[in-house]
Amino acid sequence: MTATNESKKHITSLLGGAGLNIINLCIGIIVGLSLTPFLVESLGVRYYGINEIIATFVGCFAVLDLGIDSAVSRFFTLHYSRNEKKECLEIANTAFFIFLLLSVVGMICIILIALGIYFIYPGMADRTLFFHLMLINGLAFELNFGAKVFFGIVNGTMNQHLTSSRDIFIRLVWVMLTFAVVYCGGRLYSISFINLGISVFNIFLMFWLAKYVFPEFIISRLLFNIEWIRKLFSFAFSTFIVFIGDMIATRSGIFVIGIMISVELAAPFIAVTVKLSELFTSLMQSISGGWLVSWLTYLHANNEKKMIDDSMKLAYKLCTYSASFMFFGIIVWSPCFICRWVGESFLVAYDSLVIIALEHWIIFSFAPNTKFLFAVARHRLLAYCNLVAAFIQVFMMIIFVKLGWGITGVALGYLLVSIPVRGIIIPIYVSRIRQTSLFNFYFNILRYMLISLLGFVIPYIISQKILIPEYRILFLVGLLSAVSYGLFVILFGFDKTEKHTIKELLMSLYKRVFSKAKN
Repeated sequence: MTATNESKKHITSLLGGAGLNIINLCIGIIVGLSLTPFLVESLGVRYYGINEIIATFVGCFAVLDLGIDSAVSRFFTLHYSRNEKKECLEIANTAFFIFLLLSVVGMICIILIALGIYFIYPGMADRTLFFHLMLINGLAFELNFGAKVFFGIVNGTMNQHLTSSRDIFIRLVWVMLTFAVVYCGGRLYSISFINLGISVFNIFLMFWLAKYVFPEFIISRLLFNIEWIRKLFSFAFSTFIVFIGDMIATRSGIFVIGIMISVELAAPFIAVTVKLSELFTSLMQSISGGWLVSWLTYLHANNEKKMIDDSMKLAYKLCTYSASFMFFGIIVWSPCFICRWVGESFLVAYDSLVIIALEHWIIFSFAPNTKFLFAVARHRLLAYCNLVAAFIQVFMMIIFVKLGWGITGVALGYLLVSIPVRGIIIPIYVSRIRQTSLFNFYFNILRYMLISLLGFVIPYIISQKILIPEYRILFLVGLLSAVSYGLFVILFGFDKTEKHTIKELLMSLYKRVFSKAKN
């Protein structure tokens, strides 16, 4: 894959953002393992639970996004790549007023729901506390929601490293302030006002970043263009359908288990199967997420078909090798981790975890297909297939549970429905759009998977020799396995041109980060 200096600049920034996302995810894991016990002990189980319930409730209003943020990033990248600044300004301003309206609607809904709970349940314990916290946290959430257009501008100019750096900075500030305030005796009101203050700061920070990457950006109602409402919602609607399908698919299993099996089995399913598979998903989305959509959109805007083909080939390899390593980790390391983390009794969910991980292995190995569809705005088929599959999954889960297969049957419902969509229908559709051989696609994916399996020989031996249920040993085994597997994949998984491209990009990324740190 050859690239111009401008292309190298963009791909380096995008890869830098992906790397920072992984760092941010690791910080989140560390925070979750360390800060949560501190908050439970300091606040007490009841008030910690109240805080989590309110955060979960307010977070549900993310659905009001309607997929507009992804539409802004995609169209902004498209026109920014063509140096069409007038269109970029119209996209940004139209989206700004849309988000402003949606954030107002969301805040009104939160106020009405809070008032409803307050007056309908007059005997509820901590009723006034619930009411106040819902309003404060709701305002904090809606302020962040209104700033989404600034994220779209920064990501649309292919500066994901800036938004990723912002995510890390905001997370660290929140952790330090929360720890300090709670340690000094602060409680739920203090935590809520921290959230509100950070939201206000985030608006100014993101506005400054948007002006930094796109100096021409201004907010003016004169740049509001009704025609862009249609275009944004046309793209966003399919994205929203994909989101709804994913939400139904990922959350329905919990309700099926809780209603049809037992609440007791829902706990290990959530803690083990859901949480660890979400970690799998988060890591893979960092590796194959928004940066790839932006890069393919940039190439599509400049009609770089050869570079699209080369980029897709490299992306298939990166996704397959990464997903394979995570699948190996789930199979081999998760029993020891589960025993150390939540106890041996939660191993009842190990089989369902392996089944979900198998689904993720296949789906994320094919992930560049879906990213390509978003990049060229041809993701409508994916949206409807995803939604139909979600309802079929629920039906299959119910059938398998009635057959007595328990939580394993719930996991099989995920596997047997999603694989035909992401593994067969979408590859056929993408191969037709790209006018490439479907046989070569499957042949290459199977070849990459075989290389991955051969690369697991040394990690498996390491795991068998020294693996025990201790965090330090688990970390050591993971590190040694990653190094040995990574070296094997680099030697045998990429051709000379790809190795040169990866080396060149990594050197560019290193120089860019080093020069900024030095300055």
